[in-house]
Amino acid sequence: MFAKIATVIIVLGAMYGALLVNRQKRIDNAAQISRIHFRIQESDRERVRLQVRVARATTATAIKQRIGEEKFASYRAVPFRYDPSQATEGAVGALAEDSKTVAQPARARAKQGGSRG
Repeated sequence: MFAKIATVIIVLGAMYGALLVNRQKRIDNAAQISRIHFRIQESDRERVRLQVRVARATTATAIKQRIGEEKFASYRAVPFRYDPSQATEGAVGALAEDSKTVAQPARARAKQGGSRG
């Protein structure tokens, strides 16, 4: 009888010990996740700070000061987006002259007599 009680006490002690180990692992994992989260937040803040520095350094006045007013005036602006509705014959250039372009549909080539075999 004493051996059975001793065995039950030892088994319960081992079970509680295992539960405490699991609990401590969960607490450690939560702390690690929290540290990682704070590092990510700090990295995001640093990224925003660097973006602000780049934005300040690339304003038109800052670029004019660095390369000079005359050289800045010689550059032409690059459009931000291509809008097909604004395309003109001059902008399309060689595509308007060459009727057999890769972008031309096969039906249009067939109508012009230049269909491929």
